[in-house]
Amino acid sequence: MIIPECDSSTPLSSKARIAIFLLAVLVIGAGVFTAVRFIQTRPKPPQRPPAAISPLVEVMTAQAGPETVVVRAMGTVVPSRQTLIRPEVSGVVREVSPDFLPGATVKAGAALLRLEAEDFRLAVSARQADLDSARAALDLELGYQEVARHELELLRKSGKALEDPNLALRKPQLAQAKARVLQAETALDQARLDLKRTTVTAPFTALVLDKQVEIGSRVGPTDTLATLVDASEYWVETTIPVDRLPWVFLPEKGRPGSAVLVRSRASGAEREGRILRLRGDLEDQGRLARVLVSLPRPLETTPAPILLGEYVRLDIEGKRLDRVVRLPRSALRENDTVWAVQNGTLDIRSVAVAWRDTETVLVAGGLAAGDVIVTSELATPIQGMPLTLAPDAGN
Repeated sequence: MIIPECDSSTPLSSKARIAIFLLAVLVIGAGVFTAVRFIQTRPKPPQRPPAAISPLVEVMTAQAGPETVVVRAMGTVVPSRQTLIRPEVSGVVREVSPDFLPGATVKAGAALLRLEAEDFRLAVSARQADLDSARAALDLELGYQEVARHELELLRKSGKALEDPNLALRKPQLAQAKARVLQAETALDQARLDLKRTTVTAPFTALVLDKQVEIGSRVGPTDTLATLVDASEYWVETTIPVDRLPWVFLPEKGRPGSAVLVRSRASGAEREGRILRLRGDLEDQGRLARVLVSLPRPLETTPAPILLGEYVRLDIEGKRLDRVVRLPRSALRENDTVWAVQNGTLDIRSVAVAWRDTETVLVAGGLAAGDVIVTSELATPIQGMPLTLAPDAGN
C-alpha cells in the first residue's frame, strides 16, 4: 500500500485547530475533576486528642530528723614525735639488739645497743677509791677537831686568849675535808652515770625509721645512730575552708575536739581520731585553715596499718542540726530549689539549705517529712507538668 506523502508546509484548517484545542481542554478538565474527586473521597483517619507528655522520673521520700554535719577533708600522716638517737659517751659498739632494725617497733626503755663498758667500770672503781680516801681524811680531821677543842679550853683556863679561835679549832681544815668528800661523791656519781650511758635505750615506744650503726662501730656524742618516731600516735595535717571552722569543735578547756574518722585511701583501713589543735596560720596557696588531728594506734595491723606519709580521707564530725531533711547533692537544683511531686505533677520549690557538701545537702526549710522528691533529671522542667513515677519509687 502506498501512503501518500504529507506536505508539512500545508496549514491546518481552522476547524482542525479548534477541535485539537477542545480535545486538550477536555483531557485537562477530566484530569482535574478526577484529582479533586479523589481528594474529596479519600478515607480520613480518626481524630484523637493530643497525648499528654508524662516523663518517667525517679523519686525519694523525704525523712526529717536530727542530722550531724560531717566536714570532709584530705590530709597527710606525719610523726607526732621524732628524735635522732645519739650516744652520750664515746666508745665501741659491742652489742646491738635484734629488734633494733628499720621498720621495727621498740618499747620505751628497751636497750638498743651497748658500748664497750670496761673503761667506765674501771673509772667507777677509781672514783670509789677516791671517795673512800676523802672520807678517811674527813674522819681523821674530825679527830683533830677534838684535840683542838681540848687545847683551846686549856688556853682559856690559863688566861691566854686567841685572836682567831677558828684557826685553833681547825675549821678551815674541816671545811676542806668535807669539800673533798663531796667532790669525790660527785665524781663517783658521774662515773656511774657514764657507765649507765654505755647502754643506749629507746626514749619512748617508737618505730625505727632508719639505723646507721653496727657492731664494731666507734661512736661519739656527735654521731647519729638512728631516727625514731613515736609509734603510739601519729598526726594528720589537714586543711579545711575557714567558713567550715564554726561547724566543728576545736579543743577547749574541759572539751575535746571533734571526733574524726581517718580512712586510708590505699588499704581502706580506718581509725578513730580527734582534732588536736588549730594552727594559727593559713595555708599559703589555698588560704585554708590548717588543723592537726591526733591519730592513736596507727600501726595496728587490723585491718591494716596507716603509714607515715599516707594521703588519707577525713570525716570530721561537726555540729548537730534538728529537724532537717538530708538529700543527695544532685537533688538540689539551681537557685536552691528542689523538684517535688504533688498530686502527680511537678512542684518546683525554693528551700533553705543549712549545710551542703559535695555529696549531700541538709534542708532546714521548704520541705516536710513525707514529701516526694525527684532525684532524676528532666530536660525541660515546667511547674505543674505531669510526672510518671518509676516502679518502687519513693522507697
